Amino acid sequence: MVSMRIIALASGKGGVGRTTITANLGIALSGFGKSTIIIDASLTTPDLAFLFKLEKSVYTVNDALAGEASLEDVLYNGPKGVKIAPAAVTLEQIKRARPERLPELLSQVPQKTDFVLIDAPGGLRRETVTAIRAAREILLVTAPEMVSVSDCMKTRLISEFLGSTPIGVVLNRVRREEFELKSGDIKTILNVPVLAEIPEDEKVGQALKQGKPLLVLDAKAPAAKAIMGLAKRLLKVKAQAP
Repeated sequence: MVSMRIIALASGKGGVGRTTITANLGIALSGFGKSTIIIDASLTTPDLAFLFKLEKSVYTVNDALAGEASLEDVLYNGPKGVKIAPAAVTLEQIKRARPERLPELLSQVPQKTDFVLIDAPGGLRRETVTAIRAAREILLVTAPEMVSVSDCMKTRLISEFLGSTPIGVVLNRVRREEFELKSGDIKTILNVPVLAEIPEDEKVGQALKQGKPLLVLDAKAPAAKAIMGLAKRLLKVKAQAP
């Protein structure tokens, strides 16, 4: 029986809103009563801390990956009871981290945890591969544009090669413009179901400027509602065995 689900949100291309979706999806899952931990694996380009005002945290994922702290030391309380493990934002802390220790860090996750969401960095760097390898499931994130979808395809192929299962794709910043790829086309290209379409929403920018998650700023915003729908859909997707 599969209980804890370890899901890496991966995009291939940066700038598609993966961190925003990871943060708010974690809050949504916690709001549905699921014990959820969010881990920032973007060690060289950390952004998650800013969304939760944790950039001045005493201990971070970097310290844990350097063997100088435990997972419990780097977990902080967030909205709706979600737990956040932020990455460091200073160069000295970034240098100390050893990405290959991520699986060891995940072994410290309490057994009662329902979801672990890993914010995997964009591109195909060492830390990206480590994050994907450490996860059991991969949730792809892309903008509905050919370049972004193409990069997402590379991530999908790498995920399968590393033994992680792509369970679906999230289309973010959807504007319904003529040049955008349709949901059905993206499903065919990536060969995974489209679990959600998150619309372009000015509230997302406002939330980023204020340094808070969208679901905290305005849970009724179109993008927030779509992320809540994604959380509900994710709960119905069959978990993948380790």
